[in-house]
Amino acid sequence: MLSPNLSSQPGPHAQPHPLGPQGPAGPQGPPGRLSPYTGWTRADWEEAADELLLAVRPYASPRHGLINLPGNRPSWSGRRSDGLEGYARTWLLASFRVAGAEGHDPHGFLPRYAEGLAAGTAPVPGGAGPGDADSWPRMADTSQAVVESASVALGLRLTRPWLWDTLDDRTQQQAVDWLLPALGPSPVNNNWWLFGLTVAGFLQDAGIETDRSRQTIDRALERIEEWWLGEGWYSDGPNRSFDHYNAWAMHFYPVLHAHLGGEAELLARYGPRLHAHLDAYTRMFGADGAPMPYGRSLSYRFAAAAAPWLGAMTGHTPLTPGATRRLASGTLRYFLDGDTDEHRGTDEHRGGDGGRDGGAPQLNSTPTAPSAQVNPAVPNRPAHRRATDERGLLALGWHGPYEPIIQRYSGPASPYWASKGFLGLLMPADHPVWTAEEEPLPAETADAVTVLGPPAMLIQSTTADGLVRLHNHGSNHVGEDDDPGYSRYAYSTRTGFTSTGFTSAGFTSAVSTGITTSSRAGSTSSGIPVTAQASSRDNHFALVIDGESTPRGPATPLASGPGWVASVTTPLPGVRIVSATVAHGRAELRAHLVSGAAPGTPVRQTGWAIATTARTGAVPTTAITPATTPATTGAETTGTETTGAETTTATPDVSTTQTAPAPQTAPAALTPAEPVTSRPPGHLTAQLHPVHGYTGATRQLDSGSTLFGPSSRILSLDGVTTAPDSLFVSLASLTAEPAPVPAASLATIHASDPRTIHVTWQDGTTAVLRLPELPEER
Repeated sequence: MLSPNLSSQPGPHAQPHPLGPQGPAGPQGPPGRLSPYTGWTRADWEEAADELLLAVRPYASPRHGLINLPGNRPSWSGRRSDGLEGYARTWLLASFRVAGAEGHDPHGFLPRYAEGLAAGTAPVPGGAGPGDADSWPRMADTSQAVVESASVALGLRLTRPWLWDTLDDRTQQQAVDWLLPALGPSPVNNNWWLFGLTVAGFLQDAGIETDRSRQTIDRALERIEEWWLGEGWYSDGPNRSFDHYNAWAMHFYPVLHAHLGGEAELLARYGPRLHAHLDAYTRMFGADGAPMPYGRSLSYRFAAAAAPWLGAMTGHTPLTPGATRRLASGTLRYFLDGDTDEHRGTDEHRGGDGGRDGGAPQLNSTPTAPSAQVNPAVPNRPAHRRATDERGLLALGWHGPYEPIIQRYSGPASPYWASKGFLGLLMPADHPVWTAEEEPLPAETADAVTVLGPPAMLIQSTTADGLVRLHNHGSNHVGEDDDPGYSRYAYSTRTGFTSTGFTSAGFTSAVSTGITTSSRAGSTSSGIPVTAQASSRDNHFALVIDGESTPRGPATPLASGPGWVASVTTPLPGVRIVSATVAHGRAELRAHLVSGAAPGTPVRQTGWAIATTARTGAVPTTAITPATTPATTGAETTGTETTGAETTTATPDVSTTQTAPAPQTAPAALTPAEPVTSRPPGHLTAQLHPVHGYTGATRQLDSGSTLFGPSSRILSLDGVTTAPDSLFVSLASLTAEPAPVPAASLATIHASDPRTIHVTWQDGTTAVLRLPELPEER
């Protein structure tokens, strides 16, 4: 049985299952007090896990080796691989559920998965065929099987006393034979190296191929060391790829392996790295629990909670136990609870039924009609719960099905990688993470602007609305055409990137997976297709050539400081754009210095995409507030102090108003935006105000779908270059405050030369932004 003493001990085999540090059990709070923010307790987590697992049962093959979830969009690995994915990823969830209950298995998960293990790994003479309903693809034939081997092995490691140790010798040998190829070199040069590490960790603990397993672990750790950049950040491979894989892969597997194996030396190395990462990562969650929709594999959703749970389990976290559970429960509730404000209405509309622990306060309050359907697996819960469909299945998407964010490697069962978010169940019920009262998230405690050095990002959060924004100046994870998950200048927890022109056809390779490295026009690096309608990109700055906006391309970080970050891009040969974002309160100063473009070249700046029609489970957010004339002054906001990068090279003065020559190509005609001065609480207001270099009024245009709605609008500013170095400055804002002041009131701004911008925020704080000089091109 699982030892009740869950603290790690030295030595690789000292404890097969040290699942969490034992701490003093805090008092069980009275109803309504233990979880005042989310209303969720451990019982809700267990029930949610059971619902997800029971919902997939009808789709198992005859001997449970494959779980073939419905869907007309198989992955590029084929349907048999997708069936293995269904088994492996739900098995990981079942292992968390049963191991966390010390082997108690009221729904009989273990026997079904044990039978599936035997059927899936059984030798099939001549290979799998139509008459074979259960066997798993071999890694030599299907590289995706390497990915799934990690979930299979980790589940076996966690449940070893109750499943693996009960299997007959033949079944154990079959499983080992299937797993062993994962110990070879990774076929993909990114986080895939850690799948072999995870398989090796199980085999080592089980006393199987221990020398080879140790070599695999060491080799994987040596490889990811090449991508360690410090301050909590890895690149997911050699190409400055920063996304959620840092949390749910690059930190997750090494730290969990060290913890489970009681390897104190490894934990001493990788635990502090996790702590440093969580210090930044936990700032990327909105007060509504939403993780940042940035990067790829967004359909994994609440897997984003895995790293915070792991920090609490190992003691390597900046969060208190109550804040950890508040974050994780908020994230799970955001996606699964059909009774969240954004899906059903506030607690007031719901009669206070916010979960087992009573009602929970929420930010947004646009109620929609609840679904009348009932989950057949759990009759007391509605089946349609925001991220699940009427059958209780997780959809490929965000709130619901949404194909534009899906990569080619994803199949119907891919979203069950979200199972990692249930890691917290491994900590016992008397662990402080379950007994402490919930505490607020960073986004709920104080306005903050946080610079993330290695990835060159800026995290901006405001307590008035619980919004978090990410300003991106360091992503090189793009191909010949911009990948919207990585190439935007800004992302937020309440908006999604636009996907105008995206279709289900035209996929090519996925550089992000490393399967191939080719690319062609019409696709992005993660396999998301795109057409030429680039003028509808949100949060984008571009030259406009023949009516089309140039892509951003890879961003090279230049410099950063308190409250600001800068980068350079090369949208066209011979043209470079130095860009910087300065954040203060809810205000965003966006500066772009265009060098090398011919005078009269049109440019365009776009703002936040606001969904005008909500998709199922999302809040309609329709307010867009433009400025109507160029201006240079403004007022009011609160926040942290910001300063600029220091340089010493003098440049000629530039006036704050300019008369530009006729553009080479006139910007496309746009519809003037209607000013909006006040919105109900919970509705978003996007603002974009011209400060320097832009001509004409702020405009708005339709911009296609986002993961928050099938249609959206963005604000747009247009201008033209007037000199070899032309500066463009704007003020932007995204807020859910009910009556936000205009963006023109957020700051007073003056450009004294093309590289120097003086800012006085409404609260009197001043800043000077000096755009960095570019190194000479070679």
